[in-house]
Amino acid sequence: MSTEEDTVQEKKTISLKTSDDEVFELEENVAMEFGTVKAFFGDDGVSRDMVMPIPNVHSKELTRIIDFCTKHLALKPKADHDEAGKKELRKFYADYVKEDTTERIMELILAADYLNVNDFLDLLNQSVADRIKNKRVEYVRKLFGIESDFTPEEEAELRQQYAWAFEGVDED
Repeated sequence: MSTEEDTVQEKKTISLKTSDDEVFELEENVAMEFGTVKAFFGDDGVSRDMVMPIPNVHSKELTRIIDFCTKHLALKPKADHDEAGKKELRKFYADYVKEDTTERIMELILAADYLNVNDFLDLLNQSVADRIKNKRVEYVRKLFGIESDFTPEEEAELRQQYAWAFEGVDED
């Protein structure tokens, strides 16, 4: 007679240690969505039992990235096979970062970039692009913390010369 332990296959896990010293145990298929992890454990001689340090990622961001990858892995096979699956995946993408602040998205971009999670990075970058689309220059500068390197006179001249670029811009 087989026990429940015998019927449940042991899932392989990979351990990651964040900048705030939290250790996360991830299923291997989720961890391998991270290009950085895949490259690290792809090297010969690196044991999968080793805890991989990820010093540029905080646990708050890693939790969110793991959540995205887990859901993305569940939805992707359906999206590859039928239209309903594609629609579900698009809805997931549309809703996933809708409520996040731009500052939070920027933190996630840094973490996703470090971990090389391209699908999530694409989603985050598109979200930022959508948020600055058709916005005033001042809004974008403030959002990204950019100081103008033009004098007020130079800026006025540029605005006059390229007036078409400033037409129909949304109010912040």
